[in-house]
Amino acid sequence: MRALLLSTLILMPVTASAQAGGGIGYPTVAAALEALKSKQGARVSTRDGWTIVDDRPANAIWSFTPAGHPAHPAVVRRGIVEQGGGIHVAMTALCQADKVACDKLIEEFKELNAGMAQALQSKPAPAQATAEQAQAVERQSMIYFAAVDGRRYEAAYQLQSEMLKKQMPFEGWRKLSEDFNTRAGEVRRRTITKISWYKDPPQAAPGTYAAVDFSAQFANMNTHCGYLVWMRQDDGYFVLVREEQNSIDQATEQKLKPEELARLRAQFRCKD
Repeated sequence: MRALLLSTLILMPVTASAQAGGGIGYPTVAAALEALKSKQGARVSTRDGWTIVDDRPANAIWSFTPAGHPAHPAVVRRGIVEQGGGIHVAMTALCQADKVACDKLIEEFKELNAGMAQALQSKPAPAQATAEQAQAVERQSMIYFAAVDGRRYEAAYQLQSEMLKKQMPFEGWRKLSEDFNTRAGEVRRRTITKISWYKDPPQAAPGTYAAVDFSAQFANMNTHCGYLVWMRQDDGYFVLVREEQNSIDQATEQKLKPEELARLRAQFRCKD
């Protein structure tokens, strides 16, 4: 659902290595996967045999080849970066198979990036929502926040779509949510800053979507913001299909210069 929020996408040069792992920050594919599995804020899922890590703190997606793939073991990291006033895709890879298989893997991902760029060249068409729909989405968002903040995880999880549940089973999602609540402390404020509506956005199932930008403040965290994406069902009910949140704890924030904090808040799309 990131297509809802990115207006431009420019491909950057791709680097790949069949031996050294300096480009991805880990010496081997196995070391990268092991480290990411325990990384705070990273979500691990399996799709068609591939292990996918949504590294939200780094704004990156890691794709690990399944056993039996010609290029196995290999990993491709794709990250969204802001540069020169635009948004770009930076891609690096580590492939420990033979060169022919590795080269083919990289070419396949280049094609995926090209298709993604083409799909994102046009903005999703804004949709008009009724007052009743807008109220329903705002109410649903606050119910979700209240359930998570109140540690009523089963109630919050039931608001998610079946696809989202498949990407993150309940126990894994509950642990991430509990860890965050413990670090953040008591919630002080939750604010919905904007609701944007979209009809049939690229790279998503056809339908009507509401992107809800929010900000929050906790006892141990002054900067916390992100967005929820809700999809309207045939019966008029809205289910959660995407969630992204970014935060800076107070200890880290105190070490930042004002301009550094402002830059991070802009990168996180924080709005007070």
